[in-house]
Amino acid sequence: METIVIQSKNKATSNCIKKLLKELEGIESVSTLSASDKEDLAMINAINKGRTGNYVGTAVFLKKIKDK
Repeated sequence: METIVIQSKNKATSNCIKKLLKELEGIESVSTLSASDKEDLAMINAINKGRTGNYVGTAVFLKKIKDK
């Protein structure tokens, strides 16, 4: 199984894409993410990008945040 996430610029485009996908053979389900789901995905993505496997001290972390 493969999952695809599409972000449209407007509701009309989104509805058109959903209608098309529902008519295609082999599509298991079509659903819309809630605001909470979007936040969860963004947080997971940020965590995965931030993983380095190295320990970063609190002072170093805070300095990097303040410098931005």
